[in-house]
Amino acid sequence: MAKTRSAAAADKASPTELGAARRRDLLEAAYTLIAEKGLEGLRTRDIAARAGVNISTLHYYFGTKDALITAIVAHVTGKFVEAQRAPASPSPAGQADALAPVRAHLESAWRSFQDNPHLATVLQELSLRAQRDPAARAALSAVHEEWNLAVEHLVRQGACAGQLRSDLDPRAAALAITSFIIGAMTQLGVDAGAFDFHHVAGELDRWLAPAPSSPAPGKRARNRA
Repeated sequence: MAKTRSAAAADKASPTELGAARRRDLLEAAYTLIAEKGLEGLRTRDIAARAGVNISTLHYYFGTKDALITAIVAHVTGKFVEAQRAPASPSPAGQADALAPVRAHLESAWRSFQDNPHLATVLQELSLRAQRDPAARAALSAVHEEWNLAVEHLVRQGACAGQLRSDLDPRAAALAITSFIIGAMTQLGVDAGAFDFHHVAGELDRWLAPAPSSPAPGKRARNRA
């Protein structure tokens, strides 16, 4: 009997590639089960069954529950980052976009959650776990710090280029942006019609934007004349 295409592909894959694929399958199974049952309802046997392997295979790749939780955090972060690498929708022709880097980040964050419907739920589950689990707390704190630093860099660039307010505290602005994204996705995850993400993001844009420059005194006098 002829082999299926997937089986033929598996035959050609190296042991390293097969191991990486199996590890991804286990993490994806855990991700889906967390979304369905919550982190407290997560059982390693259920993960193995969903991935189509035996429990010893799961223990081979993730020797402890802490190792599994840390890997799940990295897996979820990867989904967020991967979606942000996708090309953003172009702005309407002729539309000024002085806040392009920050707005692009907000739009890509929105796209991340739209493309991955379980993402907000799983992140909330991990955040709750992190409040009482040192391993989850350390893993999620590292992700938050890396994200905040990346957005802080965008804010600094924008302020230096005159695209954002020059009096912004870059760290505080970055925290406001990432906290808005997390808070928005939490609320919209409960009620998708709670508010318009893009409208509220536009208000955030207005807060970040530099004030319109005032005309020179001589020009004001000529305008009055």
